[in-house]
Amino acid sequence: MEFSEKQFDGPYEVIGIEINIEGEMLRGVLYLPPSPYEKPHPIIIYFHGFPQLTPFQDIAKEYSFLLNMGYVLLIFNFRGYQISDGKVSLKSQLQDAFHVLIFTNKLAEESLIQKENINIIAHDLGGFIACICCKERPINKLLLLNPILNLSRHVHDERFKDSLKYINHFLPGHVRGIEDVEYFVKMTKEELSDLQFKFDTLRVNEFLIILGDNDKITPLSEVNAVFHEINQKFKLITIPNMDHECLNDEELEQMKKEIKKFFTS
Repeated sequence: MEFSEKQFDGPYEVIGIEINIEGEMLRGVLYLPPSPYEKPHPIIIYFHGFPQLTPFQDIAKEYSFLLNMGYVLLIFNFRGYQISDGKVSLKSQLQDAFHVLIFTNKLAEESLIQKENINIIAHDLGGFIACICCKERPINKLLLLNPILNLSRHVHDERFKDSLKYINHFLPGHVRGIEDVEYFVKMTKEELSDLQFKFDTLRVNEFLIILGDNDKITPLSEVNAVFHEINQKFKLITIPNMDHECLNDEELEQMKKEIKKFFTS
């Protein structure tokens, strides 16, 4: 979906998108780089985490340095989150990821983006979805930020139910489909038993993980174990004293520095 007249957020043209998936709308935005960058552009797709509370505009602001390097940013809500239709599940999120990549191929056909330069930044649970997705779809550069990788471990932990109850109570409507906690956990366990939610060697040209060395959700040892098991090469950068979320300006600046370096090379 495009606006009838061009819309701007500061110097960046913004285009609203809707992707119809089985009668439900996945919604997002495209942020285009400022002049003098000309089409076709490289693109970075942002896979958000759980429960995703950040508005599109704030995400774009956080990654505006990439726009200023000539990248298009595609930011969206998986179905079940925020402004997209539907209810959340692993199956729907993986399906959404594939549809978003199909959408980027159409953008390439229209000469808006470079087909050989499609990239992903994935945060938290988005990292798990990105890895599953990249089994089948080739990506130029994949960047995981504090990813959740061993999802099965978390789903089988009783504390996961407490997190869902917290979201339902204090953040109603942000994530739809988790209201019946017991059912959602049972469904997710069943989904994880499906082989499509196992990943092996990823089809990526360059692969970087940025992780806090104090991350308690995904410890450094777990990251190394997961990718050693599938013999997947990756570069790992750790940020001292950072936990699962980036909480201060110093950590944020260090993370931005590493992201910029990755997408400059």
